[in-house]
Amino acid sequence: MENIILKNIYDENVQIKIVDSEKEANFITHSGTFHADEVMASVILLNVFGSMNIYRTNNVEDDSALVYDVGFGEFDHHGIEFNEERENGIKYASCGLIWKKYGKEIIKRLGIKDVDLFFESIDKNLIMDIDRDDNGQPLKNEPEVKQQTIPNLIGSFNPSWNENNKESENFLKALSFANTIFNNMINKMLSKELAKDIVEEKINESKNGILILDNYMPWKDIVLTSSNPKAKDILYAVFPSKRGGYNVVATPASPGSFDVKKTFPKDWAGKENEELQEISGVKTITFCHKNLFICACKTFDDAVKIAEIAINNKEV
Repeated sequence: MENIILKNIYDENVQIKIVDSEKEANFITHSGTFHADEVMASVILLNVFGSMNIYRTNNVEDDSALVYDVGFGEFDHHGIEFNEERENGIKYASCGLIWKKYGKEIIKRLGIKDVDLFFESIDKNLIMDIDRDDNGQPLKNEPEVKQQTIPNLIGSFNPSWNENNKESENFLKALSFANTIFNNMINKMLSKELAKDIVEEKINESKNGILILDNYMPWKDIVLTSSNPKAKDILYAVFPSKRGGYNVVATPASPGSFDVKKTFPKDWAGKENEELQEISGVKTITFCHKNLFICACKTFDDAVKIAEIAINNKEV
């Protein structure tokens, strides 16, 4: 019997055991090569039910345990008549089915205001790609470079053909890795949720298309989706840099886009320190990215000045 102790999203210790028989199990999934689908599904389940005794088999004889990704039951997507999919065409795998069933229960316990929105965000940013991969649906516009997706990375924990490691040991290693990803994702989303009210207040206080934040926090998507009419006019955000000084960052054209609504002046591109200070007329400016979406400087007043210069710049 193999076992590990993991921290769930509520910072509680949860014991996960791989057991040798159905009689010992309260959860059953398939044996053999494991995938992100049932591994991440296990992570969701440990956050709902706590400690798990998992039996891995391809021949389920007793379904008194919660069975997933095997056995053709409620949480298995392999049946010939199974055809559940999202509106965007991404089919459900076992991970998505379990998230659909239990995800909101997890979120409610976290005290989130908008449970439905948080649920959809986790589905979009984590669960959906696991389902897509397990169902063999290709990425749109696949790049020439092989993408190391979360499903790929979790799958990499399977023993190689020439390794003598026990499969159950590697399954638990993969589960620990997936648990870290899940916790990180939830905590990032929680952080964004906490930032929303603050950013909305700063949007309301914004003047002349400049958003001023007291410290860095997720702001781009909040600005782009805000119902406040002032949000549409925000072209730059100013906030303290973790490296010291201040950053001035251009607002993206749309959520997730690398294009921005308005770039910094073209002759600033890739320039630094004295050269950039002379070109821009800003005393403490230290850097402008070659793609013209971020500048850095030493003082708050100069950060605001950089944003004002960029806003008034008439370059097309």
